Amino acid sequence: MRRLDAFRLFAAFGVVLLVASLGLEHALRVDRHGSVKRTIVSAWVGGQRRARTVVTRDPDAALSREVRGTRATRTAEDVLDEGPVLSTNRIIFGASFVPLRDGVEARYDGRVAIATVDDLLAWKAYDHALVLGPIRLQLGVDADVVLEALAKELGVTRAELEAHGRFRRLALRHRIPIEPAPKVNIETLRTAALSAGRYLARAVRPDGMYRYEVNAIDNEETDDYNWPRHSGATWFLAESANYSREPFMLDAAARAGRRLAQGSLADCGEHRCIAVGERADLGSSALGLLAVVELVQGGILPELMPTVRDLAEFLRSQQRPDGEFKHFYDRVKNEPVDQQVLYYTGEAAFALARAERLTHDRRDLDAASRALAQLVSYPPWYLGWHYFWGAEHWTCHALGALWEKAPNRDALNFCLQWHEAVRNTAIWGREASPEYDGATSGGPFVPPPLVGTATRMEAAVSTLRVARVAGVPAAEVERLENGIRAGLAYLMRFQFEPGPTQVMRAPGMLRGGIPTTTTDYRVRIDNPQHAGTGLLGYLKVLEAQAK
Repeated sequence: MRRLDAFRLFAAFGVVLLVASLGLEHALRVDRHGSVKRTIVSAWVGGQRRARTVVTRDPDAALSREVRGTRATRTAEDVLDEGPVLSTNRIIFGASFVPLRDGVEARYDGRVAIATVDDLLAWKAYDHALVLGPIRLQLGVDADVVLEALAKELGVTRAELEAHGRFRRLALRHRIPIEPAPKVNIETLRTAALSAGRYLARAVRPDGMYRYEVNAIDNEETDDYNWPRHSGATWFLAESANYSREPFMLDAAARAGRRLAQGSLADCGEHRCIAVGERADLGSSALGLLAVVELVQGGILPELMPTVRDLAEFLRSQQRPDGEFKHFYDRVKNEPVDQQVLYYTGEAAFALARAERLTHDRRDLDAASRALAQLVSYPPWYLGWHYFWGAEHWTCHALGALWEKAPNRDALNFCLQWHEAVRNTAIWGREASPEYDGATSGGPFVPPPLVGTATRMEAAVSTLRVARVAGVPAAEVERLENGIRAGLAYLMRFQFEPGPTQVMRAPGMLRGGIPTTTTDYRVRIDNPQHAGTGLLGYLKVLEAQAK
């Protein structure tokens, strides 16, 4: 009897939960495919909103007098539907809005203030995560930022607005500028890839250092710097400069390369390495070697050929008999440190494979081949045997670089399986954000990171090149290529080409940049590096097919 009562209670709870969920879904759901209810037209100057009006017809003519003959940018955001906001509680309010798709209307004592998607970007309302102990969530918008800004616009305190204001959620779509839906073809890939290269070229200072990380909204820089990322950015900058042969890009690549060679080369025992302190890391020298190889191979800095040999010798000296590398070197004790971290072994394998094309030294090829074999040898019951399985893009680059002279079928299978997992866990068919298709997901509460998708796409292109010549079944190659095209379309959709220039203080400086996420507009130099590598790599694949 007790068991039956418990079952009935559980069943009743399930029914109540279902009814409550359906009722809540019905109350909160908005129609993003309906007719336009009204249009919010704004004028922006230097990233600041200067004028606004709301119209129900002829939005193309609204504010035309205000912007005529000025430097203002006019935007129009259509209201497709609206729904309730249940609470001004920080968590509930923040989670009530779909990033880049929803705005909010606040009413107080007959006055109205609206925060559109552009406003939320300009206020950097998406930049702040909700931190609950060790948990970090990105719940729509930062309630504190939005409520303070709305209260200021209405001329009241936040407390007054929360106590007596009424809020509505607005489902929005840009009419002006039109939301891009890029096609993936030779023309669009060339534009996107070279734009990423030009961004990096503009970011190189006269002394060869980069503007390391810039917030696209206010054009403010951080004080951080990272030599492995300097090296990686210089590698792609040199590759795009060699492809385009644009003097501006070639000159910038030369400055960044000279700074790398002159400002960070140091002694690691009897070898030369890249280090700026008492402890050298393998990744800096590996990515530095990639950059120097590209600079020498393209004729930008042929005088750095001795540096190619020096860095290759250092990497080989750090390798263990089993193919793994010691990832650090103590420059005080003059001895390697046998510790391992993500990425470095794959970077070293890839760099040595590329270096061998210039050095013609069999030891470089052997070292790269043994490292790749170590990376892809793992027990079938544990994919994270060596490193985190989701971060293997350098492994697949090494596969591509080695295939012609040292093919490794296990490595090819490894990368094919990895990319199948990448496709299976990507975002597909998300109703509110269809433009996210193909993106690598960080979870439902985190906007998809562009650099995560970028690293997987650049590795997928390396895998595609090998798969086509290795006899991989056509259906599997097609699935791999379809995933590449979807991922690259996502990257181009959110590349600043030119991006939402109306909310940027200096859009010209940011053109070609790749933001951190779809709502976090910080551009670090490795963002365009990884995205550009994938874009340029697939461009070369299509160009080779066309020939």
